[in-house]
Amino acid sequence: SSPLLFQEIAAMGRNWKRNQKNKYNRSGKQPKPADPSKYGEHKDPYKLIAGGNFKLEAYYAYQGIHEHVFDSESETFLECQSDEQREKERVKWLESMKSILPASFRIGRDVDGVLRERLKKELESYVGNKMEIEVIPKGGERRTRELNLKPEVKMIAPAKNITFIPHAYQLNLDRQTIRRNVSLNPFHEWLKVQTEAGFITRQETVSMIPPVVLDPERHHTVLDMCAAPGSKTSQLLEVLNLPANPKDREPIGAVVANDSDNKRAYMLVHQLRRINSPALFVTNCDAQFFPLIRSKEHPTEGVFDRVLCDVPCSGDGTSRKNPGVWKTWNALNACGLHALQLSIALKGASLTRVGGYLCYSTCSMNPIENESVVAELLRASEGSLELVDKRCDLPGLVARPGMSTWKVLSEDMSRRQLKDKMKKNNAKMLARRREWEEKNKKENEITADSKQSGMGDEDMEDTEKASDTDGESRVPITSAYKPTSFDSVELKKMAKLAGLNEYTSFDEVPMTMQKRIRRSCFPPTDEEAANFNLKLCMRILPHDMNTGGFFVALLKKVAPMSPRARKTFQQLENELEEYKESPESEGEPKSKRAKVDQMAVANENDAKGKEAGESKQQSTDREESSSTTPGNVKKHYLSDKDGNKHPTLGRDDFIPLSKDIFEPLKGEFQL
Repeated sequence: SSPLLFQEIAAMGRNWKRNQKNKYNRSGKQPKPADPSKYGEHKDPYKLIAGGNFKLEAYYAYQGIHEHVFDSESETFLECQSDEQREKERVKWLESMKSILPASFRIGRDVDGVLRERLKKELESYVGNKMEIEVIPKGGERRTRELNLKPEVKMIAPAKNITFIPHAYQLNLDRQTIRRNVSLNPFHEWLKVQTEAGFITRQETVSMIPPVVLDPERHHTVLDMCAAPGSKTSQLLEVLNLPANPKDREPIGAVVANDSDNKRAYMLVHQLRRINSPALFVTNCDAQFFPLIRSKEHPTEGVFDRVLCDVPCSGDGTSRKNPGVWKTWNALNACGLHALQLSIALKGASLTRVGGYLCYSTCSMNPIENESVVAELLRASEGSLELVDKRCDLPGLVARPGMSTWKVLSEDMSRRQLKDKMKKNNAKMLARRREWEEKNKKENEITADSKQSGMGDEDMEDTEKASDTDGESRVPITSAYKPTSFDSVELKKMAKLAGLNEYTSFDEVPMTMQKRIRRSCFPPTDEEAANFNLKLCMRILPHDMNTGGFFVALLKKVAPMSPRARKTFQQLENELEEYKESPESEGEPKSKRAKVDQMAVANENDAKGKEAGESKQQSTDREESSSTTPGNVKKHYLSDKDGNKHPTLGRDDFIPLSKDIFEPLKGEFQL
């Protein structure tokens, strides 16, 4: 029988393959082979992602990030005096966002001084002078061959020292060019060897700023709340890995590196293993629920001298190394992450000891993820936290001041709603809809409702067009953004064309969007802005220093957190849990949410039944169990001997067992 079974399985596999081939060809004919001469015209797998996004550019232009220009003579930011200056600043920002991110690295601070000088001399011999190289086109060998692309000869400037980061260097080459260029093979091998040895860490320039801003000392206890992949953690560990006193043989400080993802935590251990330090402690926990280790001096406060909150973000500042941001960027994503970022920041503030420092950072340029979180953190702390300016301690850093006011912009629909609407309006569905409409026109079948309403074909078409355009971008994201002027009215009009709506207050936000767009997303009042002094935050744009986009804010804990601040954190934690279980959340299936709602309804009915002293027969219970909820999940109840109902999650009822049957099972399976 087994050979027959294998034959049947093989036949099923062949039928499945045949059906897959003919899935989009109802006639059963084989599809025509592709024309090699038309390679690259459509569905080119080697086509590079074109930079630019109309919605993203309209969003940040309306936020006013092009209003200031850096003056190299005075080393300050001056306000633009004309639209020509603003347009020039916008073009520089956009071109920098589209270009590839240059590589950078640093020599460890715990490396011996003699070895460090030797590494610097070797680096000078490799990339210390100008050099001429051939830059191979991007996209792979097949794309280069088919499209007849030729290498481009370029003069590369020498590596420059990053003045505000100790022993750090930035190259004028990207990582892919270093890896693929033959003339740079010796330098690439040198980088790999020194990285494996733990002497060098390849890290983005702006990613090195938060640990330097925190400025930990060797005896401190430091917490990195979102540590993976570990570049910032290694930077902190290099300082604490050194003995505090010459007599000490081991470090007395410690770094606690935490990450919520199990796999990323293992990767964190692998990355930090090369430093070989006993001062490291890795944990795997949700950052917003990290346990409070209380201080002896202040029992309600934490014990960490330095806390780093490099929170999850939308990452639009990483477009230079992650070009997929241009296609997936959405203003509503930042609003959805705001609650998580705020809860992590509040937990970090409670874990910081009095007199310690908290650094909040993101790789986003969005004020909803940056200044609004810092403003709410200062508002909730009620004076226990204050911003600190570290620009004077970082020579050569070009950082713009933080925003004191901003606009709250968002789309009409969430990503899931927009995806569902796109499914209904795809090419296949639209073709079927047109066929149905043509068939109705030929047969002259007009419904009674349309006759009574007196709506003609033109009115129906107008209604359909209005419904199709409602909530969608009127201008595709691939269109070029060219504002005629930088007047607020014109910029708002362009943002509206991109499908963005502005909300001036929380009361204007629709009820369906209030779980994503929260009250804390809106800018502070004039009085609060004067007290918060948000200009002390540091905003780093890509074209200022040829880096990625970044945001850094350093806060000092000057007093214990008030009870109201701790209560605010608890409320935000509860709201975040409710958001995870709400239909807005995309991580939980509908059936599971329906079952949870069913249990809540059943418990309420159970309590009412007990108060009224009602009892029903088992047959009535089984009739009720066959009814369905709006979530299409059947209700199932189990009645005990007293007539009380108990909801169950499964489709089968549990059977009560007598002790003589249950006790042997309990012992056998160790229940």
